[in-house]
Amino acid sequence: MRIAIAGSSGLIGTALIDALRLAGHEVDRLVRPESTGSGIAWDPAAGTVDAAALEGVDAVINLAGRSIGDRRWTDTEKRLLASSRIDATRLLADALAGLARKPAVLISASAIGFYGDRGDEELTEASGPGAGFLPNLCRDWEAATDAARRAGIRVVLLRTGIVLSGRGGALGRLLAPFGPSWLSPYRWGLGGWIGRGAQWWSWISMRDQIRAIMHLLGSEVAGPVNLTAPDPVTNRGFLKAVGRALHRPVWLPIPRFVLRLVLGSGLAEATLFDSQRVLPIRLSADGFVFEDTSLGDVLADALAGSHT
Repeated sequence: MRIAIAGSSGLIGTALIDALRLAGHEVDRLVRPESTGSGIAWDPAAGTVDAAALEGVDAVINLAGRSIGDRRWTDTEKRLLASSRIDATRLLADALAGLARKPAVLISASAIGFYGDRGDEELTEASGPGAGFLPNLCRDWEAATDAARRAGIRVVLLRTGIVLSGRGGALGRLLAPFGPSWLSPYRWGLGGWIGRGAQWWSWISMRDQIRAIMHLLGSEVAGPVNLTAPDPVTNRGFLKAVGRALHRPVWLPIPRFVLRLVLGSGLAEATLFDSQRVLPIRLSADGFVFEDTSLGDVLADALAGSHT
């Protein structure tokens, strides 16, 4: 297959390109003006994309979006988070809808942030959106693909959970919320769960994240798909597993007000405090078999070498 990828320089995009090429696919990267690499030119900020270069691609994977957890959520940051997802996705969907030779599928990123804070409720793809900035962003982000769907392109929306990778991303930010990795309280045996630790965290290994995307390329599934492992865990259970992987105790609960002060209330609430007990119903029903279902094993692999 000839596959075009937007957002290819991120953690997931980099791993995905390697896997696709290893499987024999031809990969074209969508590149911004500031990029030094070659590929299909696009500039979401200017509203431009080289649509002619997309003619004849078999599939498009859209992973574009500003990192959600790197900065405090000021009003300016919220606008940038939204525009980098919604405007970029709409630009791409509109371009694909206008092609003479359309791709068979558009796989577009979303997140389990769609569901908001839901306590112990088991969340499937049929569950409605939550309330707040991140659920609203995810809802509008998904809706930005509508032009492609109306044009007859199969659209898959990846509601991705916490992707666990030893190369950084969400796990790196979680373990070192106060600065560089050597300052991580978990590294020094001073870490703990957040608040009461009862909030549900839904995770997936990087390996299964990539495998699931590749599975969906050849599937007939359309619409939202939860990309999370079958067994979500509480925050307390997750961080105790981190401690075991690092061979360090996890015993000192972190007060929520500390994280609100450090990260800002909006970011802390959405990424650390909200409870999302998400189940991958559609992915499992489509025949996908997870390889990584043990959180402990995944964390041990991801954090290998992180302890002294």
